Amino acid sequence: MRRDSPGADGAALIDALIEAVGPEHAATSEEARELASQDVYRSVEMPLAVVSPGSTQEVQAVLRACHAHATATFVRGGGMSYTDAFLPDRERSIVLDTGRLNAVREINAHDLYATVEAGCTWSAVDAELAEHGLRSVFWGPMSGRLSTVGGAMSQGAVTFGSGRHGPSVSAALGLEVVLGDGSVLVTGSGGQPEHSSFFREYGPDLTGLFCGDAGALGVKTAVTLKLEPRPAAGEGLSFSFDDFSQLVEATRRVSRSGLATEVFGAETELIRQAAGRAELKQDARNLFTIMRAASGPVQALRKGLRVVMGGRRFLNASKYLLNFLTEGADAAELRMNLRRIRRAVGDRGIEVANTMAEYARAAPFPAPMIVSPTGRRLLPLHAIVPFSGAVGLHEEYLQYVEGIRGECEEKSVQAFVVYSTSARAGFLWEVVIYWDDEWLSYHRRYLPEEMKGVASEGRANPEGRELVERMRVDLIELMYRHGAVHLQIGRAYPYARDRDPGALELLRSVKRQVDPSGLINPGALGI
Repeated sequence: MRRDSPGADGAALIDALIEAVGPEHAATSEEARELASQDVYRSVEMPLAVVSPGSTQEVQAVLRACHAHATATFVRGGGMSYTDAFLPDRERSIVLDTGRLNAVREINAHDLYATVEAGCTWSAVDAELAEHGLRSVFWGPMSGRLSTVGGAMSQGAVTFGSGRHGPSVSAALGLEVVLGDGSVLVTGSGGQPEHSSFFREYGPDLTGLFCGDAGALGVKTAVTLKLEPRPAAGEGLSFSFDDFSQLVEATRRVSRSGLATEVFGAETELIRQAAGRAELKQDARNLFTIMRAASGPVQALRKGLRVVMGGRRFLNASKYLLNFLTEGADAAELRMNLRRIRRAVGDRGIEVANTMAEYARAAPFPAPMIVSPTGRRLLPLHAIVPFSGAVGLHEEYLQYVEGIRGECEEKSVQAFVVYSTSARAGFLWEVVIYWDDEWLSYHRRYLPEEMKGVASEGRANPEGRELVERMRVDLIELMYRHGAVHLQIGRAYPYARDRDPGALELLRSVKRQVDPSGLINPGALGI
């Protein structure tokens, strides 16, 4: 949406923001404001300005200015949301971009914690910790090239480390948060003088209160992460399945054992479409990456030969593919873990070439998937359910998509299922909807370099777009009926719906306490 002028009070606000962060970090151009009004899925109201503070003190100054001028603040991390997590819902607003909050403040290798600023990407943090032989217990989503530590603490994420530890918030020992009036709050053991930030569970869990809040309770400026030594050995196994219930049972058996550090998979047809025609250059690059990540020359040769022999033949097998990654303190422990995973899966699935698993280990942070490899728009929608509820959810979904199959074909819309786990008891089931459509400015700006010249923008498809939105609403309702919970709540998932009244009022009273004017990410969580 366009606007001719911010008005007198808006101009005064922008002057205050420029004073807070400097003119080069307070953008008011239409291009910058349009980009800040978009995420992976859609475009909404443009803010008055986009500000990028470089310190906690600058964040304080920004929030004080917004408080004084009754202006809402929406906080943006890596921008990988699809749930309106940071999108402005009103004209009188700013977007606070945390990208300049990117310092690693402390790495305490002896006591196994690190304090990093909220705008650090997971890939950057992992690279720095690797120099110390360490990593965070949750060490990032696959989108870690763009996704930030602060964003993952506000919205929640899974992948690396989730098989054993659960979502991203499991790694948080303490937080530094700027509240609505510009004051600063520190949680965890580091919130007292002469105390280090090594411990979270000291009294009421205030760190947990601010985790998963969708940014509604304040602006996170720093996070203290729980660390662990990097393992000496790791490998992955891949299995194909024709029966989804057998896949779920195999996943349950492996997950409850705690053997898998990561679990992920997808319908084979989705992987086949994503892989496309076998390109020798790309396959050679992937092979080099896998061999480079191996622990020694013999190990590298063995892995390389196995990938060459397996190639993409696994794409021709069965309906579903499932990958387990595991680790060990040494090669002997790793071999034992691999044997135990194979026993847990049993004859429920067929072991296939572990090409995907090995590549995920070798290149954990690939190009972020903001469009499909061919350039189609995409929308992921996930549910976390207990293992006992996964099959029923999947079966009702299959009935639903069968009922709209003709309309999907007519309007160039497809949907596929991917899956993962969260700790030992959560099955993460996700639908990814693809459709042909024109891109937003967001997609053009953040399209990975590797995809340029390969992915191409489609033509405007308003009918397909309308169907996708209808599917989004229908599928969230379907998930709710099956008792699903969610990460990345934003304004999309029904966190507040039918929630215990006492718990909801307590949360609303906390919101009033930390953000009395209701100006930090208003509408998030549905509160």
